[in-house]
Amino acid sequence: MAARPSSKGPVTIEMTDREPLNHERVVIAAVAFVDDYGLEALSMRKLGAELGVEAMSLYNHVANKDTLLDDVLDFVLREIELPDRSLSWDSQLRVLAHAFRRAGLRHPGVLPLFGQRAIRSVEGFAPLERAYDILRSAGLDPDDALDAFITASSYVLGFVQTELGGLRDVAEGRSIDFSMIDLGEHPRLVEMGVAFANRDGAREFEFGLDLIIQGVELRIAGYERHGIAQEPSSTT
Repeated sequence: MAARPSSKGPVTIEMTDREPLNHERVVIAAVAFVDDYGLEALSMRKLGAELGVEAMSLYNHVANKDTLLDDVLDFVLREIELPDRSLSWDSQLRVLAHAFRRAGLRHPGVLPLFGQRAIRSVEGFAPLERAYDILRSAGLDPDDALDAFITASSYVLGFVQTELGGLRDVAEGRSIDFSMIDLGEHPRLVEMGVAFANRDGAREFEFGLDLIIQGVELRIAGYERHGIAQEPSSTT
């Protein structure tokens, strides 16, 4: 089978008739399949057809489709670039958040797996562990660091899902039918519609990150105002 580049990112299937299947090739093929056709379309039979083999051949390398989905999530998580530790904590958080966003945009079909599937490897946990470590190193206590981590990760995943949804709406010509609305009574709706038509995803994403980082800074300042000493947090 000839190499087939994915239109959405770096994932490729690199098989020829002389190259045998292995676990990595099956997972890479599954990621590329989901990129192209969506998560719901994935089946062992269809994946086998993409690889030019019978579905039963896949079971020599993955236990079942359920396990394969865990592997797909793990693969995408391991694609996320980790920030340089020499950067300030807020710069590290920005770098990591943007890396998560890029991964989501590269693999929109994989997004539903976040929060639904188990992460099976330390490597897959690496970007999540780093995000929590950044917040601990910034000065948050364990509970606040976890809350901030959940807030930040929910923001990134939610933003990407909204971003992708908006792009699909534009591509398919779906929008609000303003002919059914008394625009004089809803000036803010008109204003919002105009702003949305000229949206800049990168700028909006950065704006949200600013709010989260400012919230962390205010929390840390609150510790200092109330004389709450924080235990040193070692980086991992």
